[in-house]
Amino acid sequence: MNQSLATFSLEGEVLGTSIQSYLIELAGPASLRILRPFSWDAKHRAFEGVEIDLSRPVVVVSGPYATADVQAWNVDPNHDVGFPESAEHDGVLYTLAGEPATSDSRYQDAAGWFTIAGRNEKGENIFVGFALERSNTQLVVIERQGKELKVDLVLPKQVYPIQAVARMKDLPQMQIITGSGRHEDGEKQLRRLVIQSMPARARNYLSPLIVDTWGFGTNVDEELVIAVAKTAKRLELEILTVDKGWETTVGDWLPGPHFPSGMPGLSEITKSNGTRLGLWAALGNADPKSKVAQLHPEWIASWRGNKQVVSHRTNSLCLGHEPVIEYLLGCLGELAEGGLTWLLHDFETISRCDSNQHTHDPLLGEDAGVRGWYSLLGQFRVRYPNVWIENCWNGARPLDLQMVAHHDTTIGDDWCDVRHNAVAKVGLGRYLPAHWCSAYAQDQNSLPLRSQLAIYAVGGPWILMGDIPNWSQEKLELCKSVMGCYRRWRTLFPEGRVDWTEISGWEPGEGWKADQDLLAISFLHDSGKELMAAVVINPIAEEVRWHPRHSSAVEVTDEFTGETFNYSANEVKAGIALPTSRPEGFLFSVQPN
Repeated sequence: MNQSLATFSLEGEVLGTSIQSYLIELAGPASLRILRPFSWDAKHRAFEGVEIDLSRPVVVVSGPYATADVQAWNVDPNHDVGFPESAEHDGVLYTLAGEPATSDSRYQDAAGWFTIAGRNEKGENIFVGFALERSNTQLVVIERQGKELKVDLVLPKQVYPIQAVARMKDLPQMQIITGSGRHEDGEKQLRRLVIQSMPARARNYLSPLIVDTWGFGTNVDEELVIAVAKTAKRLELEILTVDKGWETTVGDWLPGPHFPSGMPGLSEITKSNGTRLGLWAALGNADPKSKVAQLHPEWIASWRGNKQVVSHRTNSLCLGHEPVIEYLLGCLGELAEGGLTWLLHDFETISRCDSNQHTHDPLLGEDAGVRGWYSLLGQFRVRYPNVWIENCWNGARPLDLQMVAHHDTTIGDDWCDVRHNAVAKVGLGRYLPAHWCSAYAQDQNSLPLRSQLAIYAVGGPWILMGDIPNWSQEKLELCKSVMGCYRRWRTLFPEGRVDWTEISGWEPGEGWKADQDLLAISFLHDSGKELMAAVVINPIAEEVRWHPRHSSAVEVTDEFTGETFNYSANEVKAGIALPTSRPEGFLFSVQPN
């Protein structure tokens, strides 16, 4: 392994600075398997596993703005990335250059862990797994050189000017694991690495049941929170998170005038109804009209001479500027002292900044922002260890070992959609245990009630974002029933994973999984226990059969009806018929006999 600094070029194009390289001896074809993270830059495809042939060079891009960077660099590798303000969007899209990557694109946006698999000269299957340690923007360049694959970790020149890299305090690195086997074997090894990176408290805990006010958008006030809290008590929920709209304004983290009782009132509302208080915050952002932006305009991040205009037309605070960290620590401390127990952070957190008015090197602003963000979280966690932290950074970016080490869960799907959630649970399930994928559940009244709820019993935390005060009695009762199943199974979630259910008699089409007529996912435990949820979107004429993973005799319970059925090993092998002739949701639990 080589860790010296060198200017890196790919087919004549200078991409940046190579800071780590690795050679893999492979005699024949090889493939790369990545996990694409969610991004509002590519909102119709995310958290999906993609396998890519390595007969040609591939550049894997990870980091805060990976999807937008990829779109720009697939057009031109010299494209300078930026944050254009446009009437066409509210700043959620960071760049308008290009289209989301496809499997044939050279640049691929990906989470911070992936595998390469192929055969050595003896014809044996081998894998190499990679896990990025830091949240900086990084390129992993994979190119074939004869019988070897060369893998380089590169800092892109647009974000980390070549002349400045040598001044970095220390360099991002990737952890590398090798072994015999295929992609699945490499993913298992990476999974162990990721789990060991989690905070000790978050490796094995009961994923909570949460209600969040985002179903009402920013139209929240004290009366609404009281109504939501009363229904949360009926459902025996555990946390109530007040989403965007509670704050005075983004950047000024105090309850606004529509919460006249302030933090004491919010804390009492939740406590008296049996829940703990959660709050949404966009700590890396400031509305131009906010008090902090008015008093400290010099704290705003700038890039290429312009302020970043990002989510909801806010600006980015530069977390690489030391006074900003002190300010935010003070804000978080007040919230924690006021009763905060669950912090949901969102919007853009790690900014790019080249301001020469800040305490960081102007050419290394993003690196300073990474250090500042995790310094902030690290100090806060030490001071307030009872506050749990959820990563909802504009769709759960970035995904790497540093992010995992500072959080207790990460968002699965920012669409709040049943089908997207199913895809996210499986995608993340390659590397994360089932209790680490927060699932957002909006009201989807176009679906049958069982279809709205079944998927959410599998893994968690389960976060309701609907209009629960106005739910029908039927929906409340059905939800309580499904939550009962969730509570019985969640003790096992840290020890298992979510995967696609084994189905026969029907094959999905070529489109994305979330667009299929049937989605079926299973929580799988080493004991042979399985919790299967399925949603039929459109009727299927063929006979569809489900094959529980446990190959011997099993007891299957329909969690919606309570009916129990026993199946022999031969019947399990033949498959259990699913009634797919009409749209419906299913939830079955499996116990080995």
